[in-house]
Amino acid sequence: MSVFQAAFIALFYTYARSAFNAGLGGYVLSQPLVAGTIVGLLLGDPLSGAALGGTINLATLALSNLRIRFGPDEALIGYVGVSLMLLAGVQVGSANAALIFTALAGVGLALNFLRGAANSLLAHWADFFAERGDATAVGFINVAPTQVWLIAVAFLPAFVLLRFNINTVLNLSAAIPSWLQSALTLSQQLLAALGIAMAMRLLMRGSSMAYFLLGWLGAQLFGLVPVTLLGACVATLHAVADSTHRDEQSRESAGEVKIDDKSVTGVPQPLTVDTGLETNPPHLTSGDLRASLLLWVFFHDAGLNFERAQNMGLATALAPIATRLYADAQQRAACLRRHLTLFTTEFSAGAALVGASAGLEERRVAGDSISDAELIGVKTSLMSGIGVIGDVVMGGLVTALGVAGGTALVRQHSLLGPFLFVVFEAIVVLSVAAASFRLGYVGVRHAVERASLNGWYREALSGAHRLGVLILGALVISLVPIGLPATAVIHIDAAQIPLQSTLLDSIMPHLAPLLITLGLGWLIYRRGTHPMVLLGALILLAFVACGILRFLNWL
Repeated sequence: MSVFQAAFIALFYTYARSAFNAGLGGYVLSQPLVAGTIVGLLLGDPLSGAALGGTINLATLALSNLRIRFGPDEALIGYVGVSLMLLAGVQVGSANAALIFTALAGVGLALNFLRGAANSLLAHWADFFAERGDATAVGFINVAPTQVWLIAVAFLPAFVLLRFNINTVLNLSAAIPSWLQSALTLSQQLLAALGIAMAMRLLMRGSSMAYFLLGWLGAQLFGLVPVTLLGACVATLHAVADSTHRDEQSRESAGEVKIDDKSVTGVPQPLTVDTGLETNPPHLTSGDLRASLLLWVFFHDAGLNFERAQNMGLATALAPIATRLYADAQQRAACLRRHLTLFTTEFSAGAALVGASAGLEERRVAGDSISDAELIGVKTSLMSGIGVIGDVVMGGLVTALGVAGGTALVRQHSLLGPFLFVVFEAIVVLSVAAASFRLGYVGVRHAVERASLNGWYREALSGAHRLGVLILGALVISLVPIGLPATAVIHIDAAQIPLQSTLLDSIMPHLAPLLITLGLGWLIYRRGTHPMVLLGALILLAFVACGILRFLNWL
């Protein structure tokens, strides 16, 4: 392979991982079917490249059903793996192919760690400018430094790998020891716990801790989707009970007269507060909404990080909204802070939450009584459910159909398959993103109007806040699956005692992630420890812990 061929392939790989592909990187350009076709064109055999990539793609479709943001790097396998296999004549089912996949999986894990950890640091830099109300700087940090760093952790490694011979790449499977890979994974999980702990500050109040624990317990018993439905029911009952109690207190204080056990009441009015804004508050224009949608489509994953996932992408998308609605720097800073908390969802269906957030910010400026906790609770309560639906439909069904159809045409010796897959996938993904954004924005306006007229506006916001806290607790199970390895066994004479399954799980399953998350929250809000200090300490702790486990021969 020539230097120019290696450079172009590495460039395409970097572009597939970048933020400048209109959100089509993961769904289109990173798919091995497309990557194999591009590699084949550059190496002079596009049909063989497409056939090899399509075969690999069919084997990796299961990854599309999971939102593994920092998991196996399909693009690295597609661009680098297919290139090496084409040049060496390696077949997909061979032993050498398995070794190549293993080696590239280890390299991809290390590269993703470098990207996610660096972006976690940049997220705190964005916090600094958010405190100043500088929406432009927040967007700049999400876009510029992250993409420059991506060149270092994508283009350069891919170029070097492509210049190696296949035997050197095969030896990479042993270059990254298992304990080091475990340390990288543990660092990611600990930083996710830090992100959850940081989000707790704005959401925790009153009975919130009970909902947080309910979400943690329910997620391990039932799973994320069932516990979301259960939490919605409990939050609704709690909100209705609060409403009934408030109504009784209002009637008593107003000396309301009852006739035949029926209260004489007026027409419910929307709840508003004096926000100190001018009589004619600013409104969002169609240009503001288009800019927000485009920023989300392009840059939702630009600053993807271990700690708070897509938080910088959300804040960037809402930067035009904050600039339009909040002329005062302090109010703009508060808006940016609200949207720099933990946020993770599937981007096309999840665009509805960006539109909904814009609509809620507009209603808040108009005078509606929406607290920070309620606004954050709305997006937190919906992000996981919408993410699951988006992953199943877009990442699962739509992508699987497109890949299967494209691969079938390639096997009939037609390059029309990859082309049709790209067009089909792009149209579906971008159309869903645009429609979801519009639905979220318009839906919030209609929901607010109906809720105000029917007198359950306050109850809806209160219920959404509680459900958001519950989802935050449930995310401890999925984002922080920390536990001792199965090889952590104590030997007493002839007896063997697995520490995790026999000892820790018998006390309470998944107790360690909960205690770690609550401990981090206590350090931040009770002891005043800066999250940046904790970020570095957690990464160091992960490596030390895995080193100790390796010393004990448990890794």
